[in-house]
Amino acid sequence: MQATEISTKKIQRIGSETISDEMLYKAIYKSIGVKRRFNKAWSPDYIRNHLVRKELIYHPFWIVKNLVVAARPPFPSKRTPNIIFIDAVSGYRGLFTKIPPLKDEEVEMDVLVTVQLPEEELDKYIINVQQKQINRSYVLKKPLHEVKEVSLVYLPIWKAKIKGDHINETFYINGNSGESEKYMSERWKNRKDLLE
Repeated sequence: MQATEISTKKIQRIGSETISDEMLYKAIYKSIGVKRRFNKAWSPDYIRNHLVRKELIYHPFWIVKNLVVAARPPFPSKRTPNIIFIDAVSGYRGLFTKIPPLKDEEVEMDVLVTVQLPEEELDKYIINVQQKQINRSYVLKKPLHEVKEVSLVYLPIWKAKIKGDHINETFYINGNSGESEKYMSERWKNRKDLLE
């Protein structure tokens, strides 16, 4: 019998540490909502005991290094770097408040979520963030923008299915922080952030 070869890909991953299983159960428990947590039957142990399946998936994001050039005559222009992110599935976009740490990692191809928004379609998303989010803070003359670099990065997300008497639900938990990605996962499904 011949062993099947598993194909892998080298990616840039957002963050460097993945939360432990124990933290994952606590994060899911925290994300079930206050109402359910009042029920004494619910606990991180209940979550662990009713976990049907969990997998660490890697969700694609475009990261854009953008330089804002604001004229201030008679002084030299002010140059401010910032980082735009664009979800490569839903089109949800915004600004990072700080540059996230990136780490090279080799992962199996089947854990990578497929990119739905190719690089060729990014211009309108970048312009949208520049005009609707960055330019908003400039009252009079709007600044110029220089796109310095565009790269595809992946966010590790735990996808965990819990099934029991009182629950049958899939949770998406940020693999770096343990925060719930429920808001984002709903946007992956409805894709209402895509621009025409």
